[in-house]
Amino acid sequence: MLAVLVPPSAVVVGGIAGLWLFLGRTVLTWAEIHQMSRAAAVQEVFDQAVFGMPRSISRSALPAPEDIARIGGAGVALAVDARRQQLLDWYPINPRDPGSRAVAIAQRANAAYSDRLLRATVTLWVAVAGIWTVIVVAVSLITQMSLGSFLLGVFLPVLPAALDAFEYIRSVARAARDRADLANTIGKRLDDSDPVQPHEVLVWQERLYDLRRTTPQVPDWLYRRLRAKNEAAMHAVAVRFSSSSEPKS
Repeated sequence: MLAVLVPPSAVVVGGIAGLWLFLGRTVLTWAEIHQMSRAAAVQEVFDQAVFGMPRSISRSALPAPEDIARIGGAGVALAVDARRQQLLDWYPINPRDPGSRAVAIAQRANAAYSDRLLRATVTLWVAVAGIWTVIVVAVSLITQMSLGSFLLGVFLPVLPAALDAFEYIRSVARAARDRADLANTIGKRLDDSDPVQPHEVLVWQERLYDLRRTTPQVPDWLYRRLRAKNEAAMHAVAVRFSSSSEPKS
């Protein structure tokens, strides 16, 4: 759009767009995947400690303990920071539930929480894309832009960016579906009368790790905006699955 409104800027704008597309498909993508893998490995160690799970696989993406301590802190500082961010007792674990069932409830809560957040992200970006499209068309009509100028100056130049946006939205939607599938699978198992077995929670934990490694990032401000509502829903459903909340015969 800028290249049409200010023709002398066409070369500069085109160069910036091309550079951004190249970096986005190479360096930035690699950096994002690298950081996501490291974060997933750290979260895996945390879950294993909370759930009392064995560490059967050594993740190559796991940062050194010194790196984890440098970023997250240690000792009193770590506890203070966790309390400040309201992260203590985040998992909805009822100590009266059997061990494997309590872990399964927490795993399902994690998957369902992420599903809600990811679906909200999809809704947000679809709305942004729709608003942006309306604005572009409106500006083109107001400035009485010819069809040729619109195609060459607006439509074709933004196709690469539109493709990236489409791929991002599609990947977020797919990640939400995968989380929902896992949450539904665990939920159906919790509805069974048979006790949850330890090997089942290990399988679900491995699935959570795989999802965390590949789940697209969501805006921090959206996470903070929806956190209270999502956590309230998560805890409410966890109570229903808790064996201590079932009516006694």
